[in-house]
Amino acid sequence: METTGLLTARAAAYLALLLVAGVPLHALAAGQVLAFRARLVLALLAIVAAFASAWWALESVAAMAGISLAELDQATAEVVLAQTPLGKVMEWRLTALAAVFLACFLPLRVLRLPILALAGGIALGSVAWTGHAGASEMALHRVSDVAHVLAAATWMGALAVFVTSAFSREGADIAALARFARTGSAVVAVLILTGLLNTLVIAGWPMAFEARWFSILAVKLALFAAMLALAAGNRWRIVPALERGDKGATARLRRSLVLEFAAGIGVVGAVALLGVLDPLV
Repeated sequence: METTGLLTARAAAYLALLLVAGVPLHALAAGQVLAFRARLVLALLAIVAAFASAWWALESVAAMAGISLAELDQATAEVVLAQTPLGKVMEWRLTALAAVFLACFLPLRVLRLPILALAGGIALGSVAWTGHAGASEMALHRVSDVAHVLAAATWMGALAVFVTSAFSREGADIAALARFARTGSAVVAVLILTGLLNTLVIAGWPMAFEARWFSILAVKLALFAAMLALAAGNRWRIVPALERGDKGATARLRRSLVLEFAAGIGVVGAVALLGVLDPLV
């Protein structure tokens, strides 16, 4: 049963999980460290992801029972979570998020970033055991889904860092923006390849293009294309303008990064809806 509450919970959990995994993944790929303030924000995001995931789980149980969340009682929730894979998924996810929270503050030194990336990746990767991938009998589908969300997380995590940097007193980190070009190319390649595979597995062949699922997919792809266009503009036009010291380049970068991040949030919303729609109807 498709409800506003379920869709909102899925979108909120997806976005929080993408950032929890994406920020340390980006830092690890860029060879950076997370300052205390960044770790504090990451710990808060882990808490948000945990609450959003719990909300998602309860909304899912209510949808399975054909009732509203307000009508759901504790006994029903406990029985459904215990007898469906959703309960195990939530256990793994919440445990991984707890590990993220603790790793933000424990004196782990060089191990901190790998542990944050691993725990965040596990928490995010658990989504492959829900929705269409969770219902699939193909192990390759789940592997592809995990790769897809980790690539998306790296992009969204990088964007979150770049937006924050662009509006800081120090200004945008031009060198970091330029270095991300290679990582970004790999991320886009993974997203396209795994996206094609996931679509083929979910929708089958021939595809029912008249289904509502494909209309939402078209919106997602349009937003993805917008992100690509904005990223290309940053790489080939705005970053070189910043390096030359062109007037107005900083404002252009801020605007472009905000729009790219907003398009990413739009993609997350589309994904939240795609996961509960039947691609054949």
